[in-house]
Amino acid sequence: MQLDPSLISNTFVYHNISNRFNIGINNISPTSFKKHIEFYRHLNDVTLCFDDAYEDVFTFAYPLINKENFKKIIFPITDYIGSYNKWDVNFFINKKKHVNDKQIKELSDNGWIIGSHGASHISYRVLTDNQIYNDLCRSKEYIEKLTGKETDVFTPPFGYFRESCIDLVVKAGYKEIYLNNCYFNTVKDSDLEVLQRHNIYKHDTINSINRKINNSKIKQIVDTFIHYCSNATVFVKKIS
Repeated sequence: MQLDPSLISNTFVYHNISNRFNIGINNISPTSFKKHIEFYRHLNDVTLCFDDAYEDVFTFAYPLINKENFKKIIFPITDYIGSYNKWDVNFFINKKKHVNDKQIKELSDNGWIIGSHGASHISYRVLTDNQIYNDLCRSKEYIEKLTGKETDVFTPPFGYFRESCIDLVVKAGYKEIYLNNCYFNTVKDSDLEVLQRHNIYKHDTINSINRKINNSKIKQIVDTFIHYCSNATVFVKKIS
């Protein structure tokens, strides 16, 4: 496993940036996001990740950070590009559209990295190895055909990852994997470059983000608890 110390503390993951009403903690207002950007400008080697690739990210985040000196990665779910988030438990309210092909191409042409978040956004907790490998390959193939660039960056659906998936990710042709804190030590011996991310939620302030950077034990516990709560979505979708 190759660790890049310059990215461990300053990589932050967002899901949606908008003013829309949303049940849950993954939607952050553009006003709050602007405050985060001001803070990030004082850090070194900042990477901003956007999981799921909602259209709101293109509408609100893209204009705000496109000229910033940050590494920018968006992770679309390729089966849902240009359509709504039917993979999620929406509560009849959290219905959101994902970016389309044209928007992804524009982001790619403007220096954004288009990473893989899998094809179906089904947790790898409930898939067989063959299904996981197929999901990895389908996503990679779609993005590379669309952008004309190699796709070698991956982050797992729902953040879930286990050691047995490592060989599948490498076999599918990925070189880097972004993992949440609670899975960071899962990859112990691999050719993959493993990068740690800090999840940023609606309730996060500059102070709490700073505590995450400094690996506060309390923040690690809180973030791990929030992550495991996402398993409820996996369960509900499985029985629905």
